[in-house]
Amino acid sequence: MYKTIMAPTEGSDSEKAALSVAVKLAQRFDAVLRLVRVLSAPLVFESDAPPPSPETIDQVIRDERLARLRKLEALGTELRVLGEIPVITALEDGPIAPALRDYAKKFNVDLIVMSSHSRGGLKRVALGSVTDYLLRQTNVPVLVVKPPVSFIGATPEETAGRIVVPLDGSALAEQILPEVAALALRLNSSVVLLHVLTPVTYSQKEIMQPGLPWWDFDIAGADAYLVRTASYLTEQGVAVSTDVVLSEDIAGAILDYAARIRADLIAIATRGTGGVSRFVFGTVADEVARRSSTSLLVFHPKGAYAVNLAERSSAATVAGG
Repeated sequence: MYKTIMAPTEGSDSEKAALSVAVKLAQRFDAVLRLVRVLSAPLVFESDAPPPSPETIDQVIRDERLARLRKLEALGTELRVLGEIPVITALEDGPIAPALRDYAKKFNVDLIVMSSHSRGGLKRVALGSVTDYLLRQTNVPVLVVKPPVSFIGATPEETAGRIVVPLDGSALAEQILPEVAALALRLNSSVVLLHVLTPVTYSQKEIMQPGLPWWDFDIAGADAYLVRTASYLTEQGVAVSTDVVLSEDIAGAILDYAARIRADLIAIATRGTGGVSRFVFGTVADEVARRSSTSLLVFHPKGAYAVNLAERSSAATVAGG
């Protein structure tokens, strides 16, 4: 599934967890790791110093670029030896976020692995804003790594915890399931499919508790939907469970649930509203990404006419008799 993994870097210590995850994923998927750094900030000279000559500026730029390139190549060599994987290094120029986006597109990157923020020595880029840009402006899945990392073991045999997958009942949101299945199998993880049931009427908002006729009906429907959807993962060999929670704050409910069961990773689609869906996952994903202390895989659905995996699985079952 993942043949090319990209790991943006600016050379700071806060990236170590993300780089470690990128290496392990490259190992598990036999993928190439592309280590990319972007130079974009202009040189700054002391204002009271004599203006440097153009030749001096050019030489300083060349020297700085060479120093950054050597550091990047040294890091690439370190990761190559550490993971026994192919590592390609690239030093790009331009505005950081667009340059990373264009690089990912040019080299058909399947997954971007990065930290949620980075504080390098010069503090010339807030990687948080870069992460946000890539989440919004690419169609590539982005894995945002937040230490401590617990969703990938040291060896393929080691069990690596739980992946929570929030679903809103739409075919678009369900497009993340093949991605999650492949990841869970390679990481030896279990999956929890979660549906947040939100109140529709004033009465439901006033009395949000199970046991009332409308809640019993809605909860039963949500449970049935998750069971049908879970059958796809079960057929792939993934250990899966389901749960339904009641809340008006969908993002908050997802985060609280992940914290309560000590989830190791949240995997969420950026958008997907179908049928009677009552929320837009783009908004929820934004809020989850902003507030989550758990690592996050953000997936971008391919289009509005995706086939509902649960329905397809159900149809196949019926056809098979």
